[in-house]
Formats: sequence, C-alpha cells, structure tokens
Amino acid sequence: MKIYEDILKSRQRIVSSINAHGFSPDHNYYNYLYTQNADKKCIFLDFGKARGILAFFSKEKGIWRVINGVFAPQNERLGIFMEFLDWAFEENKSAKVFAEFAEDFKSELFKKLKASYKMNASYSLYWPVYNLDNLDEKLSGKEWKKLRNIRNRFVNSYRIEVKNPKKVDKKALIKVLLSWTKKRYPRDRANFSYYSNIIQNKFEGLDALRAISLDGEVCSFSGGWMVPNSSDFYYAIGIFNYRHKYLGDFINLDDLLHLKKLGFKQIELGGSDQATILFKKKFNPIKIYKTTFFSICPK
Repeated sequence: MKIYEDILKSRQRIVSSINAHGFSPDHNYYNYLYTQNADKKCIFLDFGKARGILAFFSKEKGIWRVINGVFAPQNERLGIFMEFLDWAFEENKSAKVFAEFAEDFKSELFKKLKASYKMNASYSLYWPVYNLDNLDEKLSGKEWKKLRNIRNRFVNSYRIEVKNPKKVDKKALIKVLLSWTKKRYPRDRANFSYYSNIIQNKFEGLDALRAISLDGEVCSFSGGWMVPNSSDFYYAIGIFNYRHKYLGDFINLDDLLHLKKLGFKQIELGGSDQATILFKKKFNPIKIYKTTFFSICPK
C-alpha cells in the first residue's frame, strides 16, 4: 500500500482508480476535493492495479473516514479494506475509523470484524433511484396531480429564467446557499463549505448545470455527474432558497424533467435521513437503498 497525501498532484492516479472500479455516487474526484477542509484532509491509499481507497484523515484526532466503498472489483473490496484497517490501527496508531457503506457490504464487513473490533452504527441515509421513463412529461394521472398543480402554479405566476450557474454572479448563489442552510438540518449546515467550494470553483466536475430565477431573482442551482461504471446520473446538488411555498417541489421536478430531455434514463438523488426521504418519495422512486455510517475500533 502506498500513501498519497496530495490529491491535487495525485489527480490522475485517483481518477484512473475511480474510472476503473468506482461504483457509488460519491465516487467523483471533485466531490472529494470539495469536501476536503482544514480538519478533514483527503488521502489516497493506493493498493496497485487501480485498486485504492480515498479517505479523509484528521491528524489531530487520529481519525480516518472512508466514504462508501473501495475502488476494486467486488470480490476484492473486503480484503483491501481489512488490510487498510490492520495498517490504520497497528502501524498508523489511529484512534478510530469511521466508514459509510451500503447494507450488503456493511453486513459482510460486520461478520468479518466482530471477533477483533467494536462497531457502532451512528445513522443511516436513504438513497432514492428514479427511472425517468416513468416520468410523464405532461404529468398526467392521479399520482402526479399535486406536482402537476404546483408546476402549473409556478409557470403561470412567475417569469422563469434558466441559466448556467457558471454565468451567474457568485454572490447571488451564495445568498441562495445561505438561505438554504438556515432551513436545513445540522448535517446539511455542516456541509456549507462543500457547496461554497463548488461555487467558488465554478462548478468544475459537475454537469447538467442549472440556475433558476423567478421574476429576476436567483432561487436555485443544481447539477451532478455520472455514477462511474453505470448509466445512472447522480443529481448531486439541488439548492434552493425557500422563498416560495413548494419551491423545492417545483425545482426538483423541473430538474428531473430537464434530465429526461437530456436523455438520462435513471437518476439517483443524494442520501437523506428518514424525514427528508419523505419529500423525495413524492417523485416516485423505483427503489431506495440504504447506507449506514458507523465507527470501528479495536476491542
């Protein structure tokens, strides 16, 4: 295992690993880059042959965090993660490792670790997946009635303008972000720097970008990227300012309709807690999968 502490210099190595073996919506180089901050440094652990783990490390606390998986063929992921744990606790003398994994891998890992490690689950996130073939552009039928009425209300009540957020004044986008974070849960507020980094770096690494204005006021911005080694598009960010009732319903629906026009078939939205997933169920997902955030430390 080789350790690369500068992910800017190691960009090509990381991107090659993600392209070869990435599988999660989180597996995007820029996603990791924008998440990095003074307390959470990105470090790439290279296991050779495009296998790797991109983790966050807090040197002051001696804590590692691994987000949703190992870049490797499925049958090798458990062995590579176990190798990382052995190194983290025996050689690196780490205090704790936090990880977030989908249920199938988490269950497999817990069975393997139970003899030597203590695991403690903190919370779970629920990830909805949508088949856009099921999204009727006219929103006909009873199941779309409420959203259809909301969309018609916005279309008939406001002058709507759509721009690429790269061409929108950064101050206007930050204003939207500040309004959004005030209404959100603590976990979302804690991610302010992540979204701010995206704005400051002109949305580099994101596609299908949109900023929607109502009567001349910027009210939202959104975008995402392709999930590696799949045909799914990850609708990574959908930020709006809560200035209008049902604005979130309108923005999310309008973006999904836009993604359908672009030719995308299947869309994933970001992980949500049990309260927020109720909102995302309005758009009729075909499935919802779960990831769990948990800690690992030796017994």
